[in-house]
Parts: sequence; structure tokens; C-alpha cells
Amino acid sequence: MPALPKGNLMYFNSKEMILTSYEFSSAKVKNCQFHIAYGADMNFSLGTAISICSILHFNKDYTFHFYIFTDMISANELKKYDELTKIYNTKITILLIDTLQLKKLPTNKLWSHAIYFRFIIANYFHQKINKILYLDSDIICSGDISELFTINLSHHIIAAVADRDQYLWKKRAEMLATPAIANGYFNSGVMLIDTDKWYKNKVTEKTINVLLDDKTKAKFIFYDQDALNISLVNQVLFLEKKFNTQFSINYELKNRTLFPTIDNVKFIHYIGPTKPWNHWSEYPSTDLFITIKEKSPWKTTPLIAASTSNQYRYTAKHMFNKKKYIQWLLNYLYYFVIKVLYK
Repeated sequence: MPALPKGNLMYFNSKEMILTSYEFSSAKVKNCQFHIAYGADMNFSLGTAISICSILHFNKDYTFHFYIFTDMISANELKKYDELTKIYNTKITILLIDTLQLKKLPTNKLWSHAIYFRFIIANYFHQKINKILYLDSDIICSGDISELFTINLSHHIIAAVADRDQYLWKKRAEMLATPAIANGYFNSGVMLIDTDKWYKNKVTEKTINVLLDDKTKAKFIFYDQDALNISLVNQVLFLEKKFNTQFSINYELKNRTLFPTIDNVKFIHYIGPTKPWNHWSEYPSTDLFITIKEKSPWKTTPLIAASTSNQYRYTAKHMFNKKKYIQWLLNYLYYFVIKVLYK
């Protein structure tokens, strides 16, 4: 395995990166049983909101405190979160962060610097909350998740779900020069974190320095996830797939049904570039997202339209798949024009 950095690790103080915070709570909430955190930029804000709503919808017997780490939020969104806490008797804290240091880390057209917000989250809760559940914003809850919080992490830093199959594990182990990853490569979209162990083992600092190493970084496909799998090798308790069942809406283009049976799943993770809040993603596989949205303060918020060449390309593909040929042609033309103009 590549040598993890020693000595002077790049360090940042998570608490100092918090610019301001907003807290909303129902008067009925005294002590919260479970703590869940998200890290998202504006592109994922609607996803974050509906993900939270889905957890509250399927877990009405428990009290939650949700934390959203973001770099921007509107007054309208704050109002909706305030309304949500009254509907479900929950507590929500929104923390605006300074992203200057995170912008030094690698990104691409699919993943912005927001993928690194989870590093701030893990360190921020040191000496505040012993155990925090981190979730990506493209995850929808479809059942009772209380058993997650009874998991014993006495011998591990995190609990997570293995990503796909052993073929991927082996390939990532070889590429990342970390043989032990062949025994299990986890998806970082759902992580139950022992915050004290994470802090004491300097996981954030080690992971960031792996990301800043040009030789190692060149081998990455999934950036933060690859780096975390190196830093946390042999420190992961692997969970059942039901806690992170991955599904790509782009599977719909292959005309085969791969959507997971809801009854057997706790979290549906909508991987890939098409998300359930994109207007071209309307399929039976996104019905749960739409159902939860229509019962929430975001019910009148429109689904997000395409704005980049990559999104117009996928919109065109999905319109063709739905036999909406005029919309297919228009979106393909938008894609072509943007591609040529910004080449």
C-alpha cells in the first residue's frame, strides 16, 4: 500500500471553517436520539432536503438532529427547513463553511469540492457527538433505520457498505497499491463514524495528504472515496447492502429493470450523473423521491433542468428513451451548441 503521509500533515481546524450557523427546532424536541449529517453545495440542496424528509417520513417514532454543511443557502430554503422542524418535531442545524482550503483538492465535471465536506463533518463532531451518520444527498430512505445506531464500533473507525462486487475491490486494490482493499472497498455515501477514533487517527489529515500527492492522485477514479479507502484500510466494519443500495437512473436507458425492492432496502443511493431531482429523471424508479417531495415544504419547488453540456446530453438520451423525440432533438442541439461554444 502507498505509504500514508507522516510528519507534517496538512491540517485544518473544522470548527474555524464554520462561518455561521442556523438552528431550527420544534419546541417539543428536548433530546435527540440520532444524529445525521450531510455535506452539499447548491446543486444538491433539493436532494438533501428530500433525503431528510424521507428519513423523517419512515422513522416517525424517533427524534433526529440533522446537520447540513454547505457553502451557500437561500433565505427561502432556511424558511422551508424551519417549517419542516415543526411538521416532524425534529431539529436541524445548517452550517455555512469556508471552502477555500478544500478547493485545493481535485475535482471534475461530476464532483465539486463539496465531496470533501464530509472531512469537515467528521472532525467537527469530535468531543461533541461520539457517533454520527454521514449521508450523501442523493440517498432516499425507505424504511426504519434505527438499527444503524445500535452498531458497535469498538473495533472500527467507521461502518459502511461495500461498493459493488469483488471485481471492483480487486481492481481498486491494484490501482491504489493497497492489497487489503481487495477484501472490501467501501462506498463513502453512507458512513457511520466514530468521531473520536476518526480524530485520534488523523483520518482527515491523512486522506487530504493522499489527495494532494500527485503520484497517488493520478490513480484515483472516485477521489475522496479512493483516498478514504486507503486511509481507513482494515478499519471498516462492513454493513449489509440494504443500508446503501446503489441504483443509477441511467440504467433506465438500458431498458432493463434493476430497481431494488423497497421492502428489503433502508437507503436507496442514486449514483451516477442523473439524480431524482433532475426533470429528465421521471421514471417509476424515482416515484418515492417525488412522493416524499410532494408531502414536504418543497412540494412546489420545480425539478432541476439541465444547465451543462453533460446534463443536456443525458436529457437528450432520456427523452429519446421515452420516445419524446422533439425534446430529444432540442436537448441534443443544446448539448451540441454548448459543446462547440465552450470547447
